[in-house]
Formats: sequence, C-alpha cells, structure tokens
Amino acid sequence: MINTLIFEVVLYNTEVRKLVELDESHPRWDDGWADSRYIELPAKNLRSAIKKIRTKFTRKRGFKIIAVTEIPEYTFNNSGKIS
Repeated sequence: MINTLIFEVVLYNTEVRKLVELDESHPRWDDGWADSRYIELPAKNLRSAIKKIRTKFTRKRGFKIIAVTEIPEYTFNNSGKIS
C-alpha cells in the first residue's frame, strides 16, 4: 500500500519582498508574497513535495522555501481514505 502524505510548504518571494521594502509593487506577484505563505500539497515524500512546489514556484522567479513539514494526520492510503 502506497501512502500519499500531505506536506506544508512555507515560502515567500524575495523580489516582492525587496520591492515592498522600497514601497513598490512587483509587476507579476501581489504584495502579499513579501510575507510567508503556507501551501499544503500531497506527495509521496519530502523530495517529491519540494520537486512539486518548485515546478510552480521557481528560484528563478524569486521564490524561497523556508520550511517543508509533513502533516501526518492527513495521510491518505491508495483508496483515498484518511488513515
């Protein structure tokens, strides 16, 4: 049985943070990205979670991951049921 875990990723955007400090806005991302955001996503393991988050929130675009934490109480088995 393969379990899918839920991970919480904490990240922010370094470019947005710098611009907000200068009282300016980023042309693409809203000012809220200057602060940490918490995103939950399913993955098989920690490495997979980081890979998934990096596909959308890349370093090239200024995203910095602060923490990745497994949320064990939200573990799903392969039938989709919470275990």
